[in-house]
Amino acid sequence: MEKKEIKKITLGISIPYWKNTSACEVRFKELMAKIEKQITRDMLLCVYEDGQVSDWLLEYKKELEDKMILIQNPVNYGVSVARNKTLDELVDKCLYVLFLDSDDEIADDYLKVMKRYCFDNSHEVIESKFAVNKRSAKFDKNLLRCGVAGSAIQTKIIGKKRFDETLQIGEDTKFMRDVVDLKKHRKKLAPTEYNYLLGTNEQSLTMRYERKQIGRYR
Repeated sequence: MEKKEIKKITLGISIPYWKNTSACEVRFKELMAKIEKQITRDMLLCVYEDGQVSDWLLEYKKELEDKMILIQNPVNYGVSVARNKTLDELVDKCLYVLFLDSDDEIADDYLKVMKRYCFDNSHEVIESKFAVNKRSAKFDKNLLRCGVAGSAIQTKIIGKKRFDETLQIGEDTKFMRDVVDLKKHRKKLAPTEYNYLLGTNEQSLTMRYERKQIGRYR
């Protein structure tokens, strides 16, 4: 008997979360509130909470039911492990994985627009408009974004590739370089905005490491 192919969900959403400071929790709650309003049956959210177990996330899991996978680990294994655990859950189930950071902002129509641009499955990478601290960055289809935040990547090119678990900074830049080949993989811009809040949290990983440590992977 021929095996029936299971229809994949259009958009998987990967979010690693670590409550580094109280500001991180506030920002993530704001993000989750927006996700709750926008998420549909053709999306699957996977949150990996690293280093703690937050009761308020359990309430979101109860509310979103099968639209959300929640993994909570009281031991802090780091952002690369967290990202990889979400990929293990999403790659086989979804056509694209969209990467969000828990302390950033998305537009009110963000998930709706990103899903629409992923739906025709014609480009390997879908990027939203990107702003750093509210200042817009120019989209260039011939350049790779340094990090994964705000990008949706086709799962068929991710495959078994994962983030380097020896890295705690620059891991997403290395991942993009290892997965996406701009000589054969096409990028497309979706008209919605992702705001990367670099430097607004003094305790963020980026602020705690020297730029030259990140620069090696750019």
